Amino acid sequence: MSNVFTFTPQHELEHEKNLQEFIEQSRKLPPLNDKYDYDSNYWAGVGNFTNFGVSNQDRDPANVFDASLLPFAKAYVVYGKSTKAGLSVKFYALKAINVVCVKQYGFVDITKLTIGDFDQAAKIARESIGAGAAYQAGRGLNNLLKFLIENKMVSPFTWKSPIKKPADNATGDEADEHRQKKMPDENALMALAKISAAKTEDLSPRDVFTTSTMTLLFSAPARGSEPLYLRADCLHSEKMKANRAMELGLAKEDIELLLQKQPSDGSDDTPSRFNYDDEITLKGLRWYSGKSYGHENKWLPTVMIDSVMTAVERLKAQSAEARAFAKMLEESPDFPRHPLCPDVPEDKPLTMDEAALALGMDLSAYDTKKKKDSRRNPLLKRKGIERKDYVVSLRDLNKIVRRDLPEGFPFIPFKKGEGKVKLKWSDALYAGFANALAAQKSTCQTELVMPTINTLNEDLAPTKKKSRTTDKSLQNTLSVFQRWGCGDLVLTSHQLRHMLDTMAAVNGMDGEMRAKWAQRSDPKHNRYYNHTTPEEYGADFIEDRENELATQEKASTTQIQIQVATPRTIQELNTKASLTAHTTEFGMCVTSYLSEPCTKYRDCVNCNEHVCTKGDDGKCERIRQRLAREKKLLKQDKKAVDDGVQGAEQWYQRRKLTTERCEQLLEMMEDPNIEDGALIKLANVEDVTQLDRALEANGKKRLPEIVNFKRVQSVSVEALIGKADVELPEMDDSVFDDLDDLDELDYMMEEEG
Repeated sequence: MSNVFTFTPQHELEHEKNLQEFIEQSRKLPPLNDKYDYDSNYWAGVGNFTNFGVSNQDRDPANVFDASLLPFAKAYVVYGKSTKAGLSVKFYALKAINVVCVKQYGFVDITKLTIGDFDQAAKIARESIGAGAAYQAGRGLNNLLKFLIENKMVSPFTWKSPIKKPADNATGDEADEHRQKKMPDENALMALAKISAAKTEDLSPRDVFTTSTMTLLFSAPARGSEPLYLRADCLHSEKMKANRAMELGLAKEDIELLLQKQPSDGSDDTPSRFNYDDEITLKGLRWYSGKSYGHENKWLPTVMIDSVMTAVERLKAQSAEARAFAKMLEESPDFPRHPLCPDVPEDKPLTMDEAALALGMDLSAYDTKKKKDSRRNPLLKRKGIERKDYVVSLRDLNKIVRRDLPEGFPFIPFKKGEGKVKLKWSDALYAGFANALAAQKSTCQTELVMPTINTLNEDLAPTKKKSRTTDKSLQNTLSVFQRWGCGDLVLTSHQLRHMLDTMAAVNGMDGEMRAKWAQRSDPKHNRYYNHTTPEEYGADFIEDRENELATQEKASTTQIQIQVATPRTIQELNTKASLTAHTTEFGMCVTSYLSEPCTKYRDCVNCNEHVCTKGDDGKCERIRQRLAREKKLLKQDKKAVDDGVQGAEQWYQRRKLTTERCEQLLEMMEDPNIEDGALIKLANVEDVTQLDRALEANGKKRLPEIVNFKRVQSVSVEALIGKADVELPEMDDSVFDDLDDLDELDYMMEEEG
């Protein structure tokens, strides 16, 4: 037969009709934003219609969804009001369906999707993305099927995603790996604190930006982009009674600290007693938080007040000129007369140098005409100005400057903040000029620029940027740690949010309060930020068990005594007495081994607890030999660094420190002004232990210790078991005679040193 008739059921015709009507109607809906073209496959600020594993910057047509799916995919994405997370869920589902159908059928027919297609799509999602994202893809597939059935685009059937939600495991290798990824490196935190403590005049503009921003993030678990929303007058002060502050959650110890810091009324008397009617001043920061939370004042922890105030003052000073420039643009239609602007009439023709100065380029920074011209001419060309004298005036430049202002001026066009952050350039704490944070480029004091979260994170790790000509890492782009000689340490702004949230969880802050502190709209999201260690969970279990036993004991007739002890409850450790003095090849070790074993593993030269004796020629000669050996190895390490050997820099810095320590020791051992028998002890060495080196060798970082302050506070046995008085046995004072002798030895050593 030449004519073959294929019967199509009425319901299938209805499915296809409904699908086409949906696609046509969705095209008429308002766009999700004004940054994309509906016919494009790459929607800025929304997502790209590309397969799993394809970069957002990839524009290869081979990686785009099949043409049979694109019309429905675009309609489905634009239909309905979705958050950014909701859009991601939709894209995951569409990507999985595209892969399955193209592989099995060569095209995608939405109206004929089956249970098997959804099963395969879930399998593809598991294989293509991480466990958390795969779970979200499963949710997206559930939502897609529900939508298709409700709108009669497929025949109804029952299906549920088989992808389980990843378990929030607090123990095991997987949890440890997750904790390593999310928590900050303690060495990086200490290095950042050291840099931040430097004098302001010793910090570059980039240093001020990075250290000050991280200081603000230390004060509250904010997202890395949220400090950028702060006003210059972001500090909030409020006076209140001490009892009111305690109702807000401030501890009594913090209130006493604030009372001590407050300026006195002229009398020399310091209050010896806590008074609930005392008036204190609390300080906070007025934040705006994204993800639908909004504005909130966050009180500063007392330990962070001074640091935050310093950070804010540094940022205000750094942004002062940019804010003043923006204010001039707001208040007057004339050319903004900034400090570099030539003092000439508005209509007077300018030379090229005067035009460059008016455009904000400081030509005094260049000592030769060649350098000056090489910087000035590209600026004039970029602004569309002919490179001749007397062709433009300030009136002409006024139009050019205002033409190049950021979109939305006088308000800052934040990409994040859900469009709810209304902040003027003239009020912004972080307002700045183009290239102000760049060491190699000239600042342009008529181009307003706001740093981004990428500006911050790029300065907290070795650069990943490569030269366009050599395809090698840029040599002159150093992180804040590299600029200050701290090595290739890595930190991210978001790790502080995880650390602070974990500290709050460990110390008993309830879920709703943690969500409010972190400005999360949903307290259920707290679990993603809690990285409590197995040891802490174990301590909680032991503590709960002890409390349970104590409660039972209180009601029982049988008396038992429960002793809560820590490693430093005995007298020897509290007084830090040294019960041993071990002989080493260079001197002697006076550390106490009651608390822990040697953390340096015989790296005595780099230990703060090592003491040398002046006049011991044998040990002096050993130090001399060690120095000669270290210098020889130092040259080899330097050559490895110059050759670009991976990991050579850390060994070079460590060897350099050892060499310097040996030189200092040898200089003092040979100093005729120091008497023989005198004890020599070098201090202030970086506390790098064998544990640090082992962690580094295994690609792990030292995580900050999260202390449960409620637990470490002194706990009396009496209070725990409910007894008013406990009679302790008398102790023989002779037990501590040797300790007293050693205390006296320590004192003599300090006097002689």
